[in-house]
Amino acid sequence: MFKSLRDFLDHLEEQGDLLKVNEELSTKHEIHAVLKYADKGRGPAVFFPNVKGYRVPVVGNLLGRRRRLAWALGVEERQIVDEYYRRRQQTRKPRIVADGPVKEVIIRDKVDITEVIPVLTHHAKDIGPYFSSAVTIAKDPETGVQGMGIHRIQVKDQHTLGLFLATPPLSAYLKKAEERNQPLDIAVVIGLDPLTFFSSVIWAPPGFDKFEIAGALAQQPIELVRCATVDLEVPAQAEFVLEGRVLPGVRDTEGPFGESSGYYFTYQNPVAEVQALMHRKDPIYQALCVWSQEESTLMDVGWAVDNLRPLRAEFPNIKRIEFREIGALGIVQIDKKSESEPQRIIEHLLSTVFAKMVLVVDTDVDIDDERELSWALATRVRGQKDLIIKPEMMGSMIDPSAVMEASTARGKLSAIDTHVAKVTKIGVDATKPLHELEKYEKIDIPSEIKDRIAPLIQKYCPEVKMF
Repeated sequence: MFKSLRDFLDHLEEQGDLLKVNEELSTKHEIHAVLKYADKGRGPAVFFPNVKGYRVPVVGNLLGRRRRLAWALGVEERQIVDEYYRRRQQTRKPRIVADGPVKEVIIRDKVDITEVIPVLTHHAKDIGPYFSSAVTIAKDPETGVQGMGIHRIQVKDQHTLGLFLATPPLSAYLKKAEERNQPLDIAVVIGLDPLTFFSSVIWAPPGFDKFEIAGALAQQPIELVRCATVDLEVPAQAEFVLEGRVLPGVRDTEGPFGESSGYYFTYQNPVAEVQALMHRKDPIYQALCVWSQEESTLMDVGWAVDNLRPLRAEFPNIKRIEFREIGALGIVQIDKKSESEPQRIIEHLLSTVFAKMVLVVDTDVDIDDERELSWALATRVRGQKDLIIKPEMMGSMIDPSAVMEASTARGKLSAIDTHVAKVTKIGVDATKPLHELEKYEKIDIPSEIKDRIAPLIQKYCPEVKMF
């Protein structure tokens, strides 16, 4: 397994899946533009050794293709789901070590984020540079259990951050700290090995340390070092760590920023002051292209697996689940046995916060093929029977169609203070009516011909999915 970001980069280079762009590019829009096009073309990870105004190189699009997550796990791409679930059951506690590469340089006074770290400005209307790949770590003020997640972070000035802490566990930790009128210690970590990075966004029950999941996926404990000025532990092999405190009760304008849903959002959000910076002697800045295939790999793969097993316990005929758009769109493939089954599955998934639209299809529909999904929608949906519309449901705060209910006395919308984002959710049953299966039979090639032609397809078109 890869213990660090740079170990993974070495592997990508060996596989011919790391592109080096040697031209000098700016952190303001230019690097992100290249990453965006690499993502759209499902291209390689991209390394930028010459960043205008900085000595630190930038790398991005690391998990832009799922095969790179498969390499991180050491399996074939088709084995990701099964292997993820198998390893997830065998959690491993992290190991605290005395020292690590991330502590090679420690700056305690006069921290200047803007001078050292090439944080990207991503979109045309973004207010300024944002960390989009940073993993924020904090501890529960009551239990001391560490939690982490990827949250957007605005660089306001040399040592001040604006944080969008709208989801647990960190949102809950901050609430507890503010109830005590205490600051919340945080560590903002940039540049992780791929499996720890992936684990940072996986759902975990309250009170569970995600580093245990990372250890399970890596099949070995994750090594952590203690921070220099805050009571937190961070990955020893990380590239950068910012240490600071979220100020209790303080809110300031944060945004606009182009979010994972593809739209700009501005909130009144918490503020943190940075008091120390640790990094390697020759650090690499890891970027994440927002609203991208890499985000889909990070969010949707784990979300699908974590939902598939519990759902199968209730609905054993489910064959596959695919989530897209950071969980907003759920696609379920079932071997349908009763007419009520698709609608019961839809009701179940729409009760979760992130799922906004759910589509259920039969096993003869390839859910990886956009054309087949469109075909099922166009030919199998009977509007008067197969649509479920559920208004006033809990939704995502980065959905522009959501209606927000703010609780702040000043009347300004704050991510941390907002109680509810309400949306209308939609379910679509695109399965065949059981009493008309012959009428809906899909055209196909004779099976014996498929077997005969398959070797030719593999020979001449190895990238094409088989029948």
